[in-house]
Amino acid sequence: MTSRTAGVSALAALEGGGMVIGKLLSPEERRNLAACARVREYAGGSVIFREGDAPASLSLLLSGEAKLFKIGPHGRECVLCLIRAGRFIDPAAPYYEGGFPASASAIKSCRVLHLPCREVRELADRNPALCLLLARALSFRQRLFINKTAESQGIISVSRRVASWLLHRRKMENSLSIELVGTRELLARLLGVSRESLSRELNGLARAGVIDLERRAVIIRDEEALRRAARE
Repeated sequence: MTSRTAGVSALAALEGGGMVIGKLLSPEERRNLAACARVREYAGGSVIFREGDAPASLSLLLSGEAKLFKIGPHGRECVLCLIRAGRFIDPAAPYYEGGFPASASAIKSCRVLHLPCREVRELADRNPALCLLLARALSFRQRLFINKTAESQGIISVSRRVASWLLHRRKMENSLSIELVGTRELLARLLGVSRESLSRELNGLARAGVIDLERRAVIIRDEEALRRAARE
């Protein structure tokens, strides 16, 4: 699988209506940042960056779907995060002192805006709104990883994992309609459960009227019941 430079310019990407980061910058800041940024296209399955690579850029997913993952000693893939368009692939990239702690790849064909880390750090030093945006992205990711650590130690039950993940996505997307990124198999890996267990929990919530299941989305119908399930 290969990647290539996309036809769309970095400036057009930053000025796109859905790109929050562009709205936080002045026209001059957008032009200066775009001058040293690049947009690349990645085919499904291709690597965006590898664990151990020196972080040269902050990657923003413009379209498509991607995943953040680690490979275990026996070749087993551990999915850390599924990423949809409009999100940073790893918001900590500008501040790592070593290499990336995980790898990222395209789930299906996608476009990625690569913003140079040094310029992003300098802008964040001068722009409180940009600094807050990165901090919020990191706080969401931190919560996800803390829960994943607890799940790996058997502290959180399967039903709580599924309910907590749906509530996490509901907060991130500020919507009761949760877009499903990737396949059910990838989502199961993310939650550290079998695909059968995931399907059983989702179907159970649907039968109880807590959610509606669609092909590529979950619609939350009873948020309070979902919160109770996340606490039990």
